[in-house]
Amino acid sequence: MSENSALSQRETQELDQDGCLALTGVVSDLQLQAMRCRLDQLLAVTPQEHAGTMIVNGLLNEPAFDAAWQHPRILAGAERVLGPSYRLLGVFCRGLRPGHGQQALHTDWGGQGEPGVWYVCHAICALVDFTAENGATRVVPGSHRNPWMLRGHHDLRRPHPQQRQLLGKAGTVFLLNVHCQHSAVHNAAADPRLAIFASFSRRDSPLLVQTPIADPAPEVLTRHPDAVRRILIQEPDNVPEY
Repeated sequence: MSENSALSQRETQELDQDGCLALTGVVSDLQLQAMRCRLDQLLAVTPQEHAGTMIVNGLLNEPAFDAAWQHPRILAGAERVLGPSYRLLGVFCRGLRPGHGQQALHTDWGGQGEPGVWYVCHAICALVDFTAENGATRVVPGSHRNPWMLRGHHDLRRPHPQQRQLLGKAGTVFLLNVHCQHSAVHNAAADPRLAIFASFSRRDSPLLVQTPIADPAPEVLTRHPDAVRRILIQEPDNVPEY
């Protein structure tokens, strides 16, 4: 699926160079309200085992959360990072509780492999305002291209001189090349920082090749157009008809 024209030249340059990009106007107020309402219902019935993080998995099965990842500008960003052959791995909630969240800077990929080839990208949809106070994700822009940026920075839990927090109003979707150094930050606010994560992967990722993920259920595929179904299934040239 080719959607790169949905991003401006400035946006593609920022995503290429910094490894992150904030998109506004891709989630409406009604969509945001629907996601918040449905998430409240799911959190009420989902056992939580982590002291600091509120987790709900399997949100690809929930139509309310399609708005967090399906907009053409979001998919354009995923394609820009990963190339035209990519797949949606899953959609899930991560909510950072007050008083928790300070992480060490890290990547979500063990090794870069071929220079300039990136294997995983997240779209992070803010369900509340992402602020400096509530632990908005920090990123070291450009560190996906320049791993040496962390040399001499011995305590990766402490601020990095070139870090930037992903700040924005609820409904903002942040694209993140997870080969960038990034982490959550301590939530000093009174409420959880709630977000929906959509994880995209290159189809030739060694992890995905080694451990394939099953196709979504037919009832999930039926609600999506062909172009979106192709990024949900293992064999994109054989899109099922419904």
